[in-house]
This record gives sequence, structure tokens and C-alpha cells, in this order.
Amino acid sequence: MVSTTSYRFLFRLVFVLCSLYLLGDAFFRWGGFSYYASFSEFLPSVALASILWSMAAVITAFVLWLLLRIYDWSCKKLGIKFNSENLMFCALVFLLSGALVWKSKKLIWPDVETSGELKIVVLFLVFSLSIFLSVLFRNKVQRWMNIIQNRITPLVWLFGIFVVLSLPLVIYHSWIKETGRTISGGQHQPYSTESHQPNIILVTYDSLTARNMSVYGYHKDTTPFINEWAKKATVFARTEAESNFTTSSTASLMTGKRVWSHGTFQIEGTPVKSDTESLPAVLKKNGYYNMAFIVNPHTSVEILGMAESFDIAPNASDFSGSASLVGWQFGYLDVFLHRLFGNKIRLHNWILKNDFILRKLLVLVSSDFASTTVPPEKAFNRFLKVIDDNHQVPFFAWIHVFPPHDPYLPPELFKHFFSSSSGLRTFKKQETIKLKSYKYLFDHLRFPQEMQPDVDLLKDYYDEFLRYSDRKFEDFIMAIEERRMENTIIILSADHGESFEHGYFTHGGPFLYEQVTHIPLVIKESGQKYGTVISDRVEQIDMPATILELAGISVPSWMEGRSLVPFIRGKKLPARPAFSMNFEENRSRGHQIKNGSIAVWEDDYKLIHYLEKGESLLFNLREDPDELNNIYEKEPEAGKRLLSILQDNLKLANERILNRNND
Repeated sequence: MVSTTSYRFLFRLVFVLCSLYLLGDAFFRWGGFSYYASFSEFLPSVALASILWSMAAVITAFVLWLLLRIYDWSCKKLGIKFNSENLMFCALVFLLSGALVWKSKKLIWPDVETSGELKIVVLFLVFSLSIFLSVLFRNKVQRWMNIIQNRITPLVWLFGIFVVLSLPLVIYHSWIKETGRTISGGQHQPYSTESHQPNIILVTYDSLTARNMSVYGYHKDTTPFINEWAKKATVFARTEAESNFTTSSTASLMTGKRVWSHGTFQIEGTPVKSDTESLPAVLKKNGYYNMAFIVNPHTSVEILGMAESFDIAPNASDFSGSASLVGWQFGYLDVFLHRLFGNKIRLHNWILKNDFILRKLLVLVSSDFASTTVPPEKAFNRFLKVIDDNHQVPFFAWIHVFPPHDPYLPPELFKHFFSSSSGLRTFKKQETIKLKSYKYLFDHLRFPQEMQPDVDLLKDYYDEFLRYSDRKFEDFIMAIEERRMENTIIILSADHGESFEHGYFTHGGPFLYEQVTHIPLVIKESGQKYGTVISDRVEQIDMPATILELAGISVPSWMEGRSLVPFIRGKKLPARPAFSMNFEENRSRGHQIKNGSIAVWEDDYKLIHYLEKGESLLFNLREDPDELNNIYEKEPEAGKRLLSILQDNLKLANERILNRNND
């Protein structure tokens, strides 16, 4: 019989417990994964997670074995009779009791918020119960541990075989299977070094709301350089994002299609036909050299299914300066896994997800950081280096930088611009507020009023982060001007905005208020001497068609957006409704849309409709720009008109989905 405190037994026990946890998590995670991908894509993710999680079990078992050896030696020296086997039994009772209490609370009182004091009391009671039972049954512990050892043997073999079988599957998907060409700068067709077509640089900031930019009238001076730069550019005063989170909105930005048309409903989703029906695909066919410098992995060209349309697209992890073991998604381990498996296995970071137990434990032991680890200049400088080394024209460059996305951690030089406070100035502290707000967001609820002071403070930090982003954009524009890049159009925009009001923090989820939908759009043509402001409402999906017309390329019929060049040339376009939507609770593969939220704009009115509840909010943005007064009951005619427009367009979208299924 193997000793119950030997490394072999400890590893077997830890391995089985970890495998059981992963098995339960796999059933949970498949529920969300199946919304946007197939089971054949899920299997490699499970295989990789099982290998990595088993490696974690090996390390954990060794640490436990070492600690138990030290504990036994100390007990022997001190004459304590509560040996390591008793301690192990106590730990098992504590874990099982704690899990039972936690699960019972989730089932019986799921919506009750427990205070920190109550959690400490419950933890103390569970710990006391564990000690009591361990002392009470200390003479039977050896026999019970031997029984456990025998009982887990079949599970050890079962999970062990699965890990062994996972190895070739991961190797195949990571290093053997053809996943598309490597996009690192190779030239695959002749490109011109002289062209009459303009170069196009599209710079998008992640989570940049127009409402907090001084160029759009914000009361704080957050964008002093952009204010001046835009005076000789075309500023679109009312541009609405197609969705309120990155993957969905950038899919629209790159395809010119609304969310219900490209079908990217989840953060890991891929637009339909994106390999052929996309802006970069059309540009490439017409002789453009395409480059993408994308810092957020959730909008990488691989996720969007457009890798073949780009000549250069560095890995998102190349732009991260990791500051801790784990971060938002740019810690050392995050970067390591992304570089090895990021573009080959979808859930490559499974065991580092926020809701996975390993991440929670690693966050506790990871170093904190107080300044951003993904500065914009990393992407900007990478683009400039490519231009200096390999200047091929005409080119299209999409540069998507991470700030001012949370965590709001500007460098020291920009701290205290708008707040003298030193509270919540680190990643861990801000992450605590964010995760707390998400508990409400996931249930379609607004966070409680007592959270608002912390959120207001983070809004000040967001504004400081925006001021920092403005400075980095100034440095980039100065570098462009130094290089005298002739015939180049520069476009400044964002994927979506960021919210600090309405009991709604950050972005995503069901809410579609102006904080997350109103984004900047500034277009500066080469040699432009005068600026203009366009007050007509436009949409994010209008950008691809605009870029194509500026490049002298016909706009394909599958694009739902329209070119804004007539506005730029001083002409008018007929008004039409604008839309934004969030469909995260729908399956994006062949299922009609039944859940989610949709916003529609017409004239001064905006309607937000929640499909499940059948609830509608109506606002007059001219009179109520902060969307504080729901006038749906007061102005039923306007509300019903917009609701009818929304429902008619949703019906057409669902019919297209149904027809696509039948093709």
C-alpha cells in the first residue's frame, strides 16, 4: 500500500480532483462555445486545457508534498500528534464543506449579495467544522485515506488516458495542421511602388467614447491634439457603433455589414464569408498592400477570418509588455499561451479565464501593476518600422490600439490630470470593481448606487487615460509628417464606447446607451486645408464603403453601409435609420435571432428595445442627450414608428438567416 502522504498518492488525488473540476467546467463552457463554433473545434480546446491543467496538477502535488514533509518534521520536533494525514483529511473536509455551502447559496439565494463580514464568519465556521471532524475521526483517517486511494484508481486511469490521447491532437492542431499562411511580411503578389490611389491609415482606439472627447464638446480637455488636428479634417459629429463590444463591432467595421448580417454575436465569433466579403479582401483585389497591427486578440485578423487578406499582421501578444504573471489578458502566462496556440486553438487560454479557479489563484500571487502594459506606441512604431523597411504603395493599414480600454492605468506623467485621488490606481483594484459590476450586468441588472462613487473615480482615470492616448496619437502623426508620406488618408475612430452611467460600467451586455454607441469618426485627406463638421447621423458600417470610394474602388452590393464621400464633398445624403445591437445570447450558427437588444435612431429619436422582455425605451436626444427620460408612453406614435422599423428589419434579417441555412 502506497503511503497516503507520498508524492504518488498526492499527485493521484490532486490529478483526479483537478480533472473532475475541468470536466464540470467543460460542460459549462461548451454551452457558450456551441453558440459560435462546432464540437470539432471544441475538442482541441479540451485537449489543450487537460494537458495544461495536468501540468498544474504535477506542480501543485509537488508543492503540497514538500509542505507536508516540512509539516511532519515540525510536528515530530514539537511533539504534535496531528500528523500530515490528519491535515490532509482536514483540508478535504474544508474543501468539500466550502463547496457545498457555496453551491447551496447559489441555488437558494442566487441574487443575495453577501457582505465581507458574513463571508469571513462562514469561512470560520467551515474551518472550525473541518478541525472538529478531523480530531473526532483522527484514528480512522488512515483507513479512510487508503479507501480513497483505491477508489480513485479507475479515475486516474480514465483521465490519464484522455491526457495521453490529447497530446497528438494538440500537436496536430498547433504544428501540423495547415492554419493559413504566416502573415509576417512576406510578399505574395507584385505591389506598386508608385500609385495614384491613396494610402489609407485607419486608427481605432478600443473603448473610446466620443462623449468623453473634448473635440466632441466634452467639458474636460481630454483630446487637445485631436482638437487641433481635426480643424483641418472632416469630423462626423454623430457616428454610431454597430455593437457595444469589440469583436462584433470590428466585424462590422471590416465587412460593412450589420451584426445580424455578419453573424458575429459572441466575442470569439467569426463573420460569415469574411474571407471574401470584407474590406481588406476588396482592397487586396485592387492592388492594395494590407497591414494590420491589432493589439486586442479578440479582434485579430484570425478571429475575424481575414488573415488571407492581409500581408502583414503581427501577433497581438507582440504589443504587450507583461508586468505580472497574469493580467487582463496580457500577463506573462497569457502572452506565452497566445504565442504558442493563439491562432490555432480557439480556447487556448481556457485555464486562464477569469471564471476558472487557476486564474483566481494566480491573481492572488501575481504582482500588481499601476501603468498600462500595452502602450499605443508599440503598435504605432511597428507600423512605422514596416513603412521604413518596406514602403509599398498603395497600402491599407489598420492600427487598433488598446487604451483607453480598462484597466485605466496611464503612466505617471498623466496621472492626477483630472483627479487628485490615489485610490483604485492599480490593475487588481480596478478589476475588483469591474467584476463586481459584471455580476449585475450578466443578469441584465444595473449596479447598485453605492458603487457609483468608485465608478465616477474610474471615469476620471479613463479621462486621464484618454489624455495619454491623445498624446500618443500626436506622436504618431508627427512621425507620419516627418516621413512626408504623400497621398495618405488618415482616419481616426473606435470600435465602441465606454459607460460610467445608467448603473452600467464598461461595455458589452444588453445596454446600448450613447456612452457605448457614440464613437468618433475623423477623416483627414492628404493636403486638406479646411475642416468641416458633419452633423448628420452616420454608422460604423459606412466606413468601409467610404474607404473604397476614396480609393476609387466600386462598393460591392453586399456592403450594407454607404459611402460618406458625398458628405465630405459638401453634398447631402438622404436620412436613414441607424442601428446598433447586442445578440450575445443567441446562437450565431444558423439560428434566428430571438434574444438581445437593438437600438434604432431616426431624426432626434432613439429607441432601445429588449427582445426577451418586450420592453422599449424612447429618448429624444436633442432634448435629453443623456437618455435620462424614457418618453415611450408620452410619445407613443414616435415609439411605435421606430419599433416598427426595428421589427421589420429584424424580420428581414431572420429571413436571410433562414435562407442561408437552406442554401
